[in-house]
Amino acid sequence: MNHFFTPERPFLSWELQGIDGKPARLFENLPSTHAYSKEHIQDLFTGGLVVANSQSSGRGRHDRIWQSPIGKNLYFNITFPLQGLVPHQYAQMMQVSAITIAEFVRELGVDASVKWPNDILCHKQKFCGMISDLLRMEQGNFLTIGTGINVNTEAEDLANLGRPATSLKIVLQKQLNREALLREIVKRLGRSLQEVKEKGLAPWISEWREMDQFIGHKARMVEGDTVVEGTILDINDDGSLLFQTEYGNTISRYTGDLEI
Repeated sequence: MNHFFTPERPFLSWELQGIDGKPARLFENLPSTHAYSKEHIQDLFTGGLVVANSQSSGRGRHDRIWQSPIGKNLYFNITFPLQGLVPHQYAQMMQVSAITIAEFVRELGVDASVKWPNDILCHKQKFCGMISDLLRMEQGNFLTIGTGINVNTEAEDLANLGRPATSLKIVLQKQLNREALLREIVKRLGRSLQEVKEKGLAPWISEWREMDQFIGHKARMVEGDTVVEGTILDINDDGSLLFQTEYGNTISRYTGDLEI
């Protein structure tokens, strides 16, 4: 594990590949790797990797700003084919991506957990977020997943964020090598997402439940303009959230935004 903490090379000299050896595109700055991937889907190889050293207009779920300072963190997109999957499994691709990254950083010593559906936190402070879009092409449907990981962000960078956040460096008290991290993450994502197509979410559910820090907590389920107050009961075997409303009704949701 020591190579994840070695000094890193200049960004544009990083040697990266996408899933199954697909090409990687590196940019010193992009408005957003997610926007780029959507706009250039015809030119990208499936499984290819888009990485930026900074973003000028990074966004998370619900168009929230994702702070993207230069040379500190990871901002990347990978696009996956959805052939052979049914629509409710599309969300599982995101969930497995989050669980895979959480499992990896736990090996580094970070007490990571996945807050449904795919935010990654340590001690209830977020350090990784994901956003996805379904892209419909003549050759089939594709899911592009944009990921932002606070790697070497300092505490002062997060002071005015307005919500609980942290970084791997803050947690581990060490500078990390972003190139080495991303190379390992892509390798693990390729393996995990192939397993999703073959086995569904089942192999990850027990691990997710073990690392979950929110089952039993009061929460707000936000879906568009609809807000439901209640209690988190469990994560179902298919990755949906089991939620009890304040009126005693039990509901399951595949998508939404969970506010603790």
